[in-house]
Amino acid sequence: MAQDTASPGVDSPRRRSGLLRDQVQAVKKDSDRYEIVPIGETLSFEKGFFIVIRACQLLAQKNDGLILVGVAGPSGAGKTVFTEKVLNFMPSIAVITMDNYNDSSRIIDGNFDDPRLTDYNTLLDNIHGLKAGKPVQVPIYDFKTSSRIGYRTVEVPSSRIVIIEGIYALSERLRPLLDLRVSVTGGVHFDLVKRVLRDIQRAGQEPEEIIHQISETVYPMYKAFIEPDLQTAHIKIINKFNPFSGFQNPTYILKSTRSVTVEQIKTILSEEYKETKEETYDIYLLPPGEDPEACQSYLRMRNRDGKYNLMFEEWVTDSPFIISPRITFEVSVRLLGGLMALGYTIATILKRSSHIFCDDRVSIKTDWLEQLNRHYVQVQGKERLYVKYVAEQLGLDGSYVPRTYIEQIQLEKLVNDVMALPDDLKTKLSIDDDLVSSPKEALSRASADRRNKYLGRYSLLLAHAVCHSHIQINGRRICPS
Repeated sequence: MAQDTASPGVDSPRRRSGLLRDQVQAVKKDSDRYEIVPIGETLSFEKGFFIVIRACQLLAQKNDGLILVGVAGPSGAGKTVFTEKVLNFMPSIAVITMDNYNDSSRIIDGNFDDPRLTDYNTLLDNIHGLKAGKPVQVPIYDFKTSSRIGYRTVEVPSSRIVIIEGIYALSERLRPLLDLRVSVTGGVHFDLVKRVLRDIQRAGQEPEEIIHQISETVYPMYKAFIEPDLQTAHIKIINKFNPFSGFQNPTYILKSTRSVTVEQIKTILSEEYKETKEETYDIYLLPPGEDPEACQSYLRMRNRDGKYNLMFEEWVTDSPFIISPRITFEVSVRLLGGLMALGYTIATILKRSSHIFCDDRVSIKTDWLEQLNRHYVQVQGKERLYVKYVAEQLGLDGSYVPRTYIEQIQLEKLVNDVMALPDDLKTKLSIDDDLVSSPKEALSRASADRRNKYLGRYSLLLAHAVCHSHIQINGRRICPS
């Protein structure tokens, strides 16, 4: 196969042109078929889409017979969305999803990302049948029952282009058959969110079960078996799609440092209002590779009355409002270890004491942040105009703080100073107050311990695969490097 001799990220003068036909070039292989010259730079989702379309068209012009395209990447990266986008643009192509070749009899310890799960015999029979110009019977897999429930007929498409989509679509067993190799990846954080949302809908799993599975099996399998394959892609795409951008019905928040009395609050609410007091610890988890002073995608784990909730959220400021799309799941504290194994680190733990008044339209909170030594009042609700009206009635107009608490901590560069450990978290992370000088040091040690545990599991997995690959993964050899 032709190799890309250009330095990574450096394009030839022709590739710097804005014209797609100049950015996609074909070269003849030893077999007299053409393949695409690898593109050194990583492309955005949209640009990658058009480059892939152009590459498919060019290969169809240059090569006879079937054009096979492999689209691979980690779970939740957007492979299926990308492939559907290509299909909508080029409806004359065919798509084969590798998930449908799962063989439930091969599932070990609930690991659905194990390469041994794929029925390569049927997949390869289908590919060779299509290359011979024959219709084939492609299996149909039901994720909720983890079983093959039937077959569908796939014929050779008029375009002669067939896309194979799946986490192992660029595996060693398929690469010799592919004319074009495409990788789609995202960041760990959004991949995690998308995988959780997908599996809840597709397989009916609980969020905690999904995240535990990701940290214990999915991510180690990705590092051991999928990531090396993605390096062979002709076209590398990074999907920065924010899964929160499509959320509907967000919460509108107005926040102020102005003091209000309980009597003021009660006069505004309906007679059916409820009054409660609570103490919470908000644990802000920093995604891998993010700057704690600038991160806008913290994962938040909330401890309230000994119960934990995991919050996937993004904050949007439309001054003076803070708009918060959010999905919340109840989880156990053990999940924290799994997130640390994925590379998340605890950046800040904020303790908050709140006095809450709410009716069916609005919630009013007075918050005391002990570590910052200050009070805030928040007005929250689903109706933007009504939230604004209530805040004005409380006399807050002109005093709004259009920042979340973590943003305020970032602004004042207090991330490393705000840290309060609830007792059950100390127990979970085996933290001994006598052995550490500060909560920050304790959490740094705990994060390192979890990460080392994961790396040890990954090393064992890889070593085992190298020693037994001829048995475990259908003849595939894994190079220790």
